[in-house]
Amino acid sequence: MTKRSNSIRVAALLAPMALSACTQATSTEATGEAGAPVGTASQAIIGGAATDDAKYAAVGAVVWFHPDFGVVQVFCSGTLVAPNAIVTARHCTPNIELAPQIGVQAAFAFGADGYNPTQLIPITSYVNAPAAPGKEKGLLLDGGRDVAVAHLESAAVGVTPAKLGEFKDNQLGKQFQIAGFGVHASDFASGQKFAGLATARADNGKWYDLLFNGNYDAYHAWYFSDSPSAMRTEAEAKEWWKIYKLENKYELLAGGLPGESVSCYGDSGGPLLLGTSAANLTTYGVSFAGEGTISTVCGLGGGYLVFNRKMLDFVQGAL
Repeated sequence: MTKRSNSIRVAALLAPMALSACTQATSTEATGEAGAPVGTASQAIIGGAATDDAKYAAVGAVVWFHPDFGVVQVFCSGTLVAPNAIVTARHCTPNIELAPQIGVQAAFAFGADGYNPTQLIPITSYVNAPAAPGKEKGLLLDGGRDVAVAHLESAAVGVTPAKLGEFKDNQLGKQFQIAGFGVHASDFASGQKFAGLATARADNGKWYDLLFNGNYDAYHAWYFSDSPSAMRTEAEAKEWWKIYKLENKYELLAGGLPGESVSCYGDSGGPLLLGTSAANLTTYGVSFAGEGTISTVCGLGGGYLVFNRKMLDFVQGAL
């Protein structure tokens, strides 16, 4: 699920880039499950299930709406973490900025269907996380840490905000819940709230080395056969393998293991969660990236910006 600029792969972002109120442009990328033959990944919040569970009421869709037509596009996901503020992905905020220029309003939609929300509240402002010191790029275009806080015009009615939790080393290997309004099927259907399970796999290391369990031959086979954005050159294959890595303790690989779920287009900003009810639901990070195959859309693993101490301080300060 990557985007490429100037013929070089520079990001793995999950938010569709909006072209108009009713269209979007995305690029797909693909891989099999880690260590498995390419193209064998299980599927949709690939691998998840549609949900209207009250536990996930704080998880909503970041949308464009028009007063005459209602919601015209769901482009990201997010989580209410204060009565009138959400956390989402930093790379979603350009669409928030663009909205008034094309005659629509950016808003946060509650409910199980982003196109038919139970509550719709305009977004009035946002604060992006700062870039990483030294411009450590990880998977991002600009070295930014991919989280933002957006403020709503009014408080949500009857929705309990999720708590904010600090992601710690001892949570690696733990299975989390993930949720979002992105693609959940091979026909690119989206806009419905889906949820699933995803194991926190690694918070450090090279992206493809982790995805393919260090098996360069498996990665190479995928790159030349099942990667829609590959240039099909040995030089670029080696560059991808070497360059793209998680920013240590800030970015997490999660999900995509056999029987698990993985985030997909439109799930950007969706949460990494623990909790059994709305009262104790806690978010530990936001979705920003994913990897899949031509045949499976998304399926190998998702990238999450996690709330370590510094990122938690940023979010709390922005609130």
